[in-house]
Amino acid sequence: MSIGCGPRGDIHLTQPYLPEWQRDVHLQSEQVYWAAGKYVERILAEFPLPGATTGKPNYLFYLRFPVGEKKPMVAARKWPTMCGFIIQIRGEYAGLASITGGKAVIRGTSQATNATRQLNIELNCEDGSKIVGRLRAKRDDWYVTKFENRRRPADVQALINKSPKPVDTKSE
Repeated sequence: MSIGCGPRGDIHLTQPYLPEWQRDVHLQSEQVYWAAGKYVERILAEFPLPGATTGKPNYLFYLRFPVGEKKPMVAARKWPTMCGFIIQIRGEYAGLASITGGKAVIRGTSQATNATRQLNIELNCEDGSKIVGRLRAKRDDWYVTKFENRRRPADVQALINKSPKPVDTKSE
């Protein structure tokens, strides 16, 4: 699948515990953003209902990973370098699932205001869900920060609080 030049998300969300019609959901979006930070970059993808690429979000996908990390991981045996969650915000099966395992490959290191980030992801969630796909995010620090501070502050803060805190040797 080619994801072109603009922001784009194309993922498969497998939820083995749900009824057949919602067990394997293909989600696409043109609403994919990233934000820079001193130590951490963040990705936000808002997915509408399956079959649409724009519109009111039904799923929110959020990731945090260290600046410059090309292959962040969430793993039990190695120090996790990435954390995140996916939320279904409407419907019978609405709820949040934290990412507990998996990996991503990230391309793009420019910090310019028009820079993009491309991610290939293979992630596992605490509820048994799997997320596999590709994202191309455009930079929008304001939009991601608004999500973190106004739209979902409790969810983001809970994620930060339960994430292990690595020693930051760069700032010592």
